[in-house]
Amino acid sequence: MMPFVFGTSERMKDLERRVGFIARSGLPVLLEGASGTGKEMLAELLHESSGKAGGFVRVLCRQSGPVIQSPPHNGNGAGDLSQLYESAHGTLFLKNVHLLAPAVQEQFLTALEQQSDSDANSNGVRVRLISSTTEALDPFIERRQFLAGLYYRLSVCRISLPPLRERIQDIPELFETMLRRYSDGGQPPPCPSHLLDALSSHAWPGNVRELLNVARTYVVTRDADQIAAELGGLLRPAHPTGSSNGLQLSLKEQVRGASQKLETEIILRTLERHRWNRRRAAQSLRISYRSLLYKMKSCNLRVETQSTPEGTE
Repeated sequence: MMPFVFGTSERMKDLERRVGFIARSGLPVLLEGASGTGKEMLAELLHESSGKAGGFVRVLCRQSGPVIQSPPHNGNGAGDLSQLYESAHGTLFLKNVHLLAPAVQEQFLTALEQQSDSDANSNGVRVRLISSTTEALDPFIERRQFLAGLYYRLSVCRISLPPLRERIQDIPELFETMLRRYSDGGQPPPCPSHLLDALSSHAWPGNVRELLNVARTYVVTRDADQIAAELGGLLRPAHPTGSSNGLQLSLKEQVRGASQKLETEIILRTLERHRWNRRRAAQSLRISYRSLLYKMKSCNLRVETQSTPEGTE
C-alpha cells in the first residue's frame, strides 16, 4: 500500500503535527472522509507510529457480516467481530463501520464494555481501534441505524480527511511520490507543466485513489498529452513537428471539455449537499433518477457498491 503523504496544505500540515501524539495515545480513532481520501493509508500510519506490539488487522464491515481481509484468514474470511476483538493484539481497523448490521453493533458494543471493565483492573488496553466511514454517522444514529453508545466509543478522536479537490496544492508532492512508487526503483517519468496543470484543474471525484490510477497509467504509457486531455486539460503542448506554434484544441473541443467539467462540478456539489442520496440529488437538479445515474457514469462519479441502502444512500 502507498505510504500516507501529507503534502503542504495547512489542513494537512496541522494533521501531520498531531498524528504522532494521536498514534502514541492509543485512543480509538474514527477516520471520516469520502471514498478514496486515504483513510486506510492513514490508519496504517497510525498503527506503525504507535510504537506498540501487535499486527494490523483489517476488517471490511458489511451488512451481511464483517470480513477479515488481513492478515489472511482461514475459510471464507468471515469472522465474529466480538471474538476477534477479544483475541486480537495490536490494531483493529474497521473499514466502512457505518455498514455494520445492528445485531453486530450490539454484540460488539457489549464486548467493548466488558473489555473496558477488564482493562480497569489490568495494565491497559490490548487492542487499538481505528474505524473509517464514508458517511456522516449522525443521520444513522438519528434513524437508529447506528448505536450512539458504539459511536462514542469509536470516536474518542475524530479525524476528517478532506477531498482531494480541497487540497490541490498537495497534488504535485502526491503525484511525484506515486510515480516513484510505481516505477519499481527505476527512473520515474517527469511531470511536464501541462500535465501538472491538468492534474490541478481536475475535479477528482475518486480522490487520492483516482490519482493513484492516473499515476499508474502514466508510468506505463508515459503519454502526458493523452492523460492531460482525458483529465479535461484544454491545451495540448507543442509537438516536435518543426513548427514553433503550439497545437491547440478546436473551439468546439474546448467548449465541450469546459461544459463537461462544469457539469461534473455541479453534480458533485449537489450529491455532497444531499450526502450522496442520488434520488434527492436528482430531484434537486430537476432531472430523472435514471438521467442522474447516466450523467454520473459519464462524469466518472462512482458510489461504492456497499454504500448505504437505496432509501438512505
